Amino acid sequence: MRFIARHEGIDIPVEVERAGGGYRVKIGDRWLTADLVDAGPSLRSLRLEDGTQFSFAHHRSGTMHEISLRASKVHVEVIDPLALKRKRGEDETGGAGVIKALMPGRIARLLVAPGAAVRKGAGLLVLEAMKMENEIQSPADGVVDEIFVKPGDTVEGGADLVHVAPATATPSSRA
Repeated sequence: MRFIARHEGIDIPVEVERAGGGYRVKIGDRWLTADLVDAGPSLRSLRLEDGTQFSFAHHRSGTMHEISLRASKVHVEVIDPLALKRKRGEDETGGAGVIKALMPGRIARLLVAPGAAVRKGAGLLVLEAMKMENEIQSPADGVVDEIFVKPGDTVEGGADLVHVAPATATPSSRA
């Protein structure tokens, strides 16, 4: 799993893989192996591959994580890179238009039909990728005027999924 940790305005790429009973974690360019155990509602125990062990408190609110270790507190925002890519795409297109797959996957189910009026954030379909179901949402208010996939289809990253016409446009006015 890949994500971005934002600390003090700096984006740090992070990659996490399951490794036996623990994890391999890449932070920036550095890999480390660690075991993480829940030791209470907000308390975690972390053991690194060299035997070093830490206990820390972890509190989460949305994408923000507060980690308290000894006398230090660190605030980190954990961001899904697909969400960032989707947001950049919305900023560039104004939201309406063709919604594309951000990664390869399988269409698990459609949540709308052609002609459906949708609000920004409404679920359009569910894309199964990397053993997770991802609800693809409408980036803007509009009308679903074309669906390019059906349940069970396998799609590549960048494949056209759905077209959402702006609420004021009609399907025939789309170029």
